[in-house]
Amino acid sequence: MTKKSITIIGAGMAGLSAAYELHKAGWDVTVLEARSRVGGRVFSLHEFSDGLVAEGGGEFIDHRHKRMLALAKEFNLTLGSLGGWHAESGDWGLFRNKAGLLSDEKIWGANLEDEYHKMWVELSKLGKLVNDPSNPQTASNAKELDAKNVAEWIQSQNVHPIAKDLFVCHIRAEFTCEPEDFSFLDFARNASLFYSDPEEDKPNYRIIGGNDLLPKAIANALPDVRMNTVVESIKIQGNGVTVKYKQVDSFHTLRSDFAILAVPLTVARLIDFNSSLPVAHQKLVDEISYGAVTKVLVEYRKQFWKEIGWNGRLYTDEPIVMTWGATNHIEHDHGIITAYTGGKPGAELSKLSDTERIKTAVSVIEKAFPGSSDLIENTATVAWINEPFTRSSYMALSPNQVTEHWQTLFTPAGRLYFAGEHASPIQGYMEGAVESGQRVAKEIIGKS
Repeated sequence: MTKKSITIIGAGMAGLSAAYELHKAGWDVTVLEARSRVGGRVFSLHEFSDGLVAEGGGEFIDHRHKRMLALAKEFNLTLGSLGGWHAESGDWGLFRNKAGLLSDEKIWGANLEDEYHKMWVELSKLGKLVNDPSNPQTASNAKELDAKNVAEWIQSQNVHPIAKDLFVCHIRAEFTCEPEDFSFLDFARNASLFYSDPEEDKPNYRIIGGNDLLPKAIANALPDVRMNTVVESIKIQGNGVTVKYKQVDSFHTLRSDFAILAVPLTVARLIDFNSSLPVAHQKLVDEISYGAVTKVLVEYRKQFWKEIGWNGRLYTDEPIVMTWGATNHIEHDHGIITAYTGGKPGAELSKLSDTERIKTAVSVIEKAFPGSSDLIENTATVAWINEPFTRSSYMALSPNQVTEHWQTLFTPAGRLYFAGEHASPIQGYMEGAVESGQRVAKEIIGKS
């Protein structure tokens, strides 16, 4: 019998996860990747001293991310443990030209850790608005909630004004958009999924040696991953899918029984679908909103933060949004701090050259910690909206987009299926990408 065939567009975690499941099920699998590397938005940077690695893209594996944890185990990858990336003891702030521990009442006039925690308690209550975070469009008053934005909720909280600023930093960091551009329904959906217990301990992990070891390992287990292949057109037909792509200077046509589109929809907009996408799917591709994010990674010759009781996490109202320790899952004399800038500040930093972006991030850290710049050994940066095969951070649903597009995200367009963090309830995470790839593979196998 002839094997069933499938073309998978994109060798990020979604595409590779789908390919791996279908390959194990005996399918003839071809993966097309526009870049010269696999991983997509999983992009580990290896240009630091003495083997140090930091993540330029997808970073955190939550303790509940069972698929990522299972794949790491399957491929014999070692995990390094770190704390949660939400509010913790030892967090600093740099607001209104003042810097210090958030808990220092002498600086802020209040314990900002306590004030910020009040907002997380209120956030946990919002989860009750969405009984099924996998189907938020079915929530009571879904359209009404979807029409609202998160900025209104933040401003309504009865807390210290800087605690509100801290939460704006959280929105810009986790969802990579501005609060006024973020659907309140999707915000409540995330509360239901992740934040129902404000006291929960949320340990996270990174793969020692770089998160990119996982996509590389999966790709090595596949027989046909074609690099530097830029898909130019897709035509969905009744009995298959035809994909045309360019590889270096050659043009190729590939026909298969099914196909999976596992790239950000910002990239899908560049593909000619030959008018074969259903209207709802074309509207989805054209309209869905994404965020912006940059990372600046700064290697220091010593971890000066340990000497002053700083945990590496700094929230700011400066041109960067927040920082964290990029190497706090390993033991090393040197250390790397990530400056992570999402939302409007991320879009603004993306307009700068790499040199200017690094200079900006270093200057903010120097403002909070004078003398730290003298310890810099290496730097690196990534601006994801400038990456031609990403063009965004990840999906950030604007008001009215959940009720408009959610169901379409999970519905195949004939023999073309959608995968990626955008096509998963676990939005914005590597786990979500894997979940979508495995789900879609299972659906396709079930139809064959």
